[in-house]
Amino acid sequence: MNKYHVRFNTKHNGSPLVWRVFENGVEHLATDVRIIGETFTECTQEYGETKWNIACRGRMIWVDQVAVIVTDKD
Repeated sequence: MNKYHVRFNTKHNGSPLVWRVFENGVEHLATDVRIIGETFTECTQEYGETKWNIACRGRMIWVDQVAVIVTDKD
């Protein structure tokens, strides 16, 4: 089971990759995110700055540049 944090990419600079998806701490960029199942909010730190995320545990597949995450129950 993997852990995911999802938040808006404020530095997309016009790119269609407007979502940051962190899978076990590794960043991926996506045009859209589909989360199927339970989610929660969680705070993380990035370069000393507090970030708020939608979070979940589960598995992710890619459909083109769309991240699709199916969650596991906590």
